Amino acid sequence: MAEIEIEKKKTIWPWILLVLLIVAAIIWWIVADDSDEMEATEEITTEEVMEEETYESSDTDETTVMTSIQEYSNYIDNPEMGMDHEYANGALLELIDATRTVAENNKVNINAELEEAQEKAEMIAEDPLDLTHAERIKSSGEIIAQALQTLQTEKFPGLEQEYSAVEEALAQIEAEEPTLDQKEAVKSFFDNAEELLIAMK
Repeated sequence: MAEIEIEKKKTIWPWILLVLLIVAAIIWWIVADDSDEMEATEEITTEEVMEEETYESSDTDETTVMTSIQEYSNYIDNPEMGMDHEYANGALLELIDATRTVAENNKVNINAELEEAQEKAEMIAEDPLDLTHAERIKSSGEIIAQALQTLQTEKFPGLEQEYSAVEEALAQIEAEEPTLDQKEAVKSFFDNAEELLIAMK
């Protein structure tokens, strides 16, 4: 009696597992690739937002600086103001404020000098009949000029000539002479300080 060969059935499970593994690998690769793209997009978006915020912040600072300088310019150029104690006091305080704003925008700390200048400037308004106005204007002006020089040297080295004009104008103010007798010298100091600040913005 002849033997009948029985062919064993081959199992297909290994093939099914292999196909599933390949499909799983493809799905994983697609998901991982999308995730990387999303992370890259998020990074770019975050950078763009940060850049926009920095730009907006910078714009705000620039606007504040321009406003402060403009307020000083408007004050010293007001034809209705005379060269009296009120004008000098106000002009010095506006100059201090504008200088402080420019310094803060450029991250230069000159607060100590400006506080001292402000104290001296405020003394001008205390006694309208005091004959030492010119001395106080000059004293406060010297401190402001020192602060401006620090700012100019650290951040605006190209404005040396403009700073020198401020220094020269200040030197023309005579401490012992009444302010009303040297209106032009005092106004020249304020004008030259204005020009320097405008160049710094």
